[in-house]
Amino acid sequence: MNMQKLTAEQIEQGLTNADVSIRKEFAERRDYTPTAAQIERGLTDESSEVRARFADRKDYKLTPEQIERGLTDPETNVRYTLAEREDYTPTPAQMERGMKDTHRFVRMLFAQRMDGMH
Repeated sequence: MNMQKLTAEQIEQGLTNADVSIRKEFAERRDYTPTAAQIERGLTDESSEVRARFADRKDYKLTPEQIERGLTDPETNVRYTLAEREDYTPTPAQMERGMKDTHRFVRMLFAQRMDGMH
């Protein structure tokens, strides 16, 4: 894809495309700032790869609801990406749950956060 400036309409078309590979590509692009509606849609996309790519974006601030949803996502890649972010402080319940996550890399990230709190 060429990297010339996209219009708002082109961005919306890319983010809502039926083809998941196109939605992933647009979720990864950093040459635009998504709207609140686009962020919410990306974080709730049926594809965990799109959700993880939106969770990885640092050009917006996650809401507490978005953080909770990401940390409880059924897919490890989304939970890991959210756990990696340093722009929020997990609640005690989120820390406890993260320390017991089914995936060791997610547990490791929460253990590192715990160590940093002392």
